[in-house]
Amino acid sequence: MGFRMKISGGAEDIVFDERSITKVDFNSASSADSNARATDFGMTVKVWGKMLYKLGGEGNDPTLGLAIWSQVPSEKADCYRNAEITVVSAGQVVRQFTLPNAFVMEYSEKVDDESGVGTFYIHMKQKKDENMATKIEGGFSGR
Repeated sequence: MGFRMKISGGAEDIVFDERSITKVDFNSASSADSNARATDFGMTVKVWGKMLYKLGGEGNDPTLGLAIWSQVPSEKADCYRNAEITVVSAGQVVRQFTLPNAFVMEYSEKVDDESGVGTFYIHMKQKKDENMATKIEGGFSGR
């Protein structure tokens, strides 16, 4: 199983393939103090991965794009971007999560000079008043 992630809506797309993403956690949470289905709920996606640096000018480093996005202030329109996370199994797409108005809740990078491997973590949340635009799709046939 592998994961792909594409963030669009900024100056450049931020794209990760199956080699980078190690774990994805999708969460839809309603208010804990409600006795019925609340209209106030949140949708989040947490993504963990390996930092695969691009050296010698061989393309863009997608983690640099995430780090820059995480610093965009709320006053700027491109703090909200389209986040698409794709789950791939045996070469076929089995699930796809799309948050069309995602913003960064938290972003971190950890680098270990002993192993030479860096990791990243991003926690994205869908803009609450746009929850109905979120898509969760599955059952794809041989894409």
